Amino acid sequence: MTAENKKKLIQAVMITVAAGLNVWGLLTLAQTTGADVGLTYISNIPNLIARYVIVVITMAAGIMLMSAAAGTFKGKVKNVFSIAVCTYSTILTIPLFLAFILCIPIAAGATFPAFIDEMVRDICYSFQDIFGKGWLQYLIYVLGTIMGAIFLAVPILSTYFTVKDIDLIALIKSKLNKNKSDVNAEKTE
Repeated sequence: MTAENKKKLIQAVMITVAAGLNVWGLLTLAQTTGADVGLTYISNIPNLIARYVIVVITMAAGIMLMSAAAGTFKGKVKNVFSIAVCTYSTILTIPLFLAFILCIPIAAGATFPAFIDEMVRDICYSFQDIFGKGWLQYLIYVLGTIMGAIFLAVPILSTYFTVKDIDLIALIKSKLNKNKSDVNAEKTE
């Protein structure tokens, strides 16, 4: 098998596994939110948060693998593929990020329009079932908001570096080496 064929096979496997994880994650999300898509084991999990944990882990693994697969291509294909994965990731992450933000005022007694209030209130109550109604739930909401921000920022930055063809690891290493040599130069003066 030639190196080019081996690369194509690896790309095909990565994309297939990533697509499978994303489809499973989307079906899990649909089942979690009340649609009957045949994943009854999800509906049998008593706590809503545990169901969403499965969704987040599955989707994150699929998105990261798809992003890694995008990085194995060259030129326009790599750029378009990376941007598409980033857009998909961002669209899926915004509701997660907003849910954690909205849990804070809802836990404090605020209400919102019905379509938002019902969804987020269920999530909030599920967190309260696990962590109680005290300060710990608010800590979880803040940490979840930070996680959501990271889940938004990392793919966007990663895509930016991919499209601009910036090797972030090499850039960091060069900065560290420059700082080390600057410190060594100051010591010898």
